[in-house]
Order: sequence, then C-alpha cells, then structure tokens
Amino acid sequence: MKSPIEPAAGQSSSRIDLIDALRGSALLGILLLHSVEHFDFLRYPPFPPEWLRAADQQVRDAAFFLFGGKAYAIFAMMFGLSFFLILDRSAARGMDFRWRFLWRLAVLAFIGFAHGILYCGDILTILAVLGVPLVVFHRLGNRALGWISALLLLQIPLLWQLGRFLLAPGYVPPPSHSGPYYGAIYPVFANGGFLELCRANLVQGQLGKWWWMIDNGRCTEMLGLFAWGLMLGRRRIFENQAAGVRLAKKALVTGALAFAALYWVQQHLGGWLPRGPGLRVARILADSYGDLAQMLVWAGGFVLLYHLTRAGTVLRLLIPYGRMSLTCYVTQAVFWVPVYYNFGLGLFRHLGQSYSILAGAVFFGGQLAAAHWWLKRFHYGPLEWLWRCATFLTFQIPFRKRSEAPPPDAGPVDIIRPESIRA
Repeated sequence: MKSPIEPAAGQSSSRIDLIDALRGSALLGILLLHSVEHFDFLRYPPFPPEWLRAADQQVRDAAFFLFGGKAYAIFAMMFGLSFFLILDRSAARGMDFRWRFLWRLAVLAFIGFAHGILYCGDILTILAVLGVPLVVFHRLGNRALGWISALLLLQIPLLWQLGRFLLAPGYVPPPSHSGPYYGAIYPVFANGGFLELCRANLVQGQLGKWWWMIDNGRCTEMLGLFAWGLMLGRRRIFENQAAGVRLAKKALVTGALAFAALYWVQQHLGGWLPRGPGLRVARILADSYGDLAQMLVWAGGFVLLYHLTRAGTVLRLLIPYGRMSLTCYVTQAVFWVPVYYNFGLGLFRHLGQSYSILAGAVFFGGQLAAAHWWLKRFHYGPLEWLWRCATFLTFQIPFRKRSEAPPPDAGPVDIIRPESIRA
C-alpha cells in the first residue's frame, strides 16, 4: 500500500490548475461581497453625502447581483468535486479514504468553530457538517445522484410552504428564525468589546447562521451542489479540455436563458402576491433558482475564457489564490473584522459600501501577491498544511520546497467554502 503522503509511482503530482483558478475567482467574489457587508455587520455611516449615498446603493446592488449566492455555489460544487478527487487518487494508491475524510471534516469543523468565534459568518463548520453525506453519495450511481441533486436544488420544503400558502386559505409560512439572533448580536458588534463579541458569536452567532441557512434553503442547495461536483469529477470534466469546453458552452447558454426567465419572474412577484410571508418564500425560491442560473453562466464563461481566449493568461494568475483558499478565507476575516467592528477600529461608522469594496479590492491584490510569493517557497498554504497534517496525524508532510524534490500532492483537496451566509 502506498503512503497517503507520497504520490504513487508513475502518477502525476500536478494539480488541476483550472479548478484552483475557478475557486480563486469565487474567493475574490466572496471577499468583495464581504467587504460590502462589512463582514456580516451591515451598518454604515448614517449621513453620507447624497452623491455617495447613490454610489453606495449602486455598489451594493451590483455586488449582490454579481456575487451573492453565486460564489458560494461554486465553492460548494468544488467541495463535492474535491471529495471525488481525494477518494479517486487515494484509491489509485490502494487506499479507502472515506473514513479518513470524515476525520478531515471533523478537523475542518474545529477550524471553523475557532474562526466562528471571531466571525459569525464563517461557513467552514457548515461545510464540515453537510459534507458528511458525501460518503453516502459516493456509493450511489450517477442516475440516483442526479435525481437526488435535482430534488435538493428544487427546494422541496420551500415549495411545500409556497404551495400550501397558495392553496390553503389561512396558512401563514413560518417567520424567519434567524432575525432575532442577528438582532441580539448586532448591538455587540456596534458597541461591545472583544470578549463580548466572542461570547455573542459562540452561541447566538452560530444559531443565527444555521437558522439563516435553513430559512433560505442553503443547506439543501449545498447538498445538491456537492452532488453536482461529485458527478463532474466522475465525468473527468476538468481533466478533459474538449469535454470541459463542450459542457461549459451548454452551461453558459442554459444558465443565461434560465436567468432571463427567472429575472422576469423576480421583477413581477410583488404584483402577483401580497406582501408578507408568502411573498418572502416566493422570493427566496426565485432568488435560489436565479443564483444557480447565474452560477452556471459564471462557471461556464470562466472555463471558456480560460481555455479559448487570451484572458486565460490573466485568469491563471488566480491559481495560487485558489490553492491557498483556506488560508486566504480565514485571514480575510481575521484582518477585517477588527477593522469594521467596535472592538477594533470601528470603521463601520466611516466607510460605506463604495469605499469598503475599494478597500477589499486592494486587500485582494495584497493577498494575491502574497499567495504567489508563498507558493514559490512552500508546497501548501500554512492552514492547508496544518489541515493536511491533522488529517494524517503527522507533521512529516513536506512543507518548504527543496530543489531536489518534486512537490508531493494528492490533488486539489484543500478546499473550503467558503463565503458569507448571505453570499
């Protein structure tokens, strides 16, 4: 049996760069959206100039239109793809990685729990918990997996609520469960110290996050996208350029047509249904379907640009950013939460959406340069290496690059998901 650390004889140790680049583009979208949201603290200067107020609104609308619900969806799909690649490449070494993967998820949950004490919008714990069914999904055939993913992405619980609202007079869909939790922790973000923030995030922040995911259908959607990623891995789409280009064209056209129809529906929902819980559920459904359509446009367009145009040269710059996605995701909140929240600089009082997204773009440039510098010297990002060491319960995994040895790599397995719950 081969070591879980070293590549099998004759096996390529190269990563699939397209996956890293696509994940890097999603992480950029996450950062920009989080910047607009002040990292889950949507408070802004109360009296900006009129011209800046208008610019802030346009920036907010554009950020949510471009990134909200799409970047996180790409990460979720890549998480399922990563699971397949881990098991597939481990099987090539004579290993069954399924139980080790569950331990890997437990380690990710611990990292997410620690991160969530500072930043309630952390998604790592949710990825870890929802990733457990992948072990069962892996045993299913593509037909069964396709039906399961379709049912999950249709949002059956929300469809049931909407259907009952329309057909059963007097039925009122349940209210949002997350609102009271966020209402309780926002004053802490605005006025509390560091220890108060940690206490609030430890319980109320985590409950608010989970309830937001449930209320808005994100849990079922993530599971459906995990299944998509698993099926893409089985079809070797990212390892076969011709097949990838064909599927990307279909995804781009299908996503564009579906989004056009769903956008029309979104614009007319307010006239079809009375304001209230029923309209809220209908909008959640329409937004969920519309975000999936836009995600197809994003992913399909990215693959086509990457393979078929000169823009691919620019997109390849994102490869190190995607390879260090766990480190980059965590350090974004570690830096910006103290900048925006009261216990630190409290800049939520002074920076609106326009200035915040510019600050996020500058920060991205610094992270991208740091990722390029780091991966010229090390095999993994620091958190990616620690996650890998904890997975295999050893610190013998090579970290610093040496000219005489090729980098050991089991594939693009260090994936997070990470985006804000609202993203």
